[in-house]
Amino acid sequence: MAEPEWRLLTTLPDVPSAQSLAEILTAEGFSVRVSSDAGVLGQGAPARLYVAAAQLYRARHSMAERQFSDEELNVLSAATPATDPQDP
Repeated sequence: MAEPEWRLLTTLPDVPSAQSLAEILTAEGFSVRVSSDAGVLGQGAPARLYVAAAQLYRARHSMAERQFSDEELNVLSAATPATDPQDP
């Protein structure tokens, strides 16, 4: 299977916010990647959220309906991440 082509969906203020939104979009069936120039996880650098090119229009529509505030993204990023049931 070929690797999807990625398109920028949005840029968020930090990695935890981007990862939280990525989890939500992944649960909705989107293929998502997070990219940042931050050297360490706690560094306050912007993070870019990419989706598969074929899903960009639908992802933009999903984001437009959602319109998270910075406060909501902060709450999401503070939440305990879901664990994989296959992890020990």
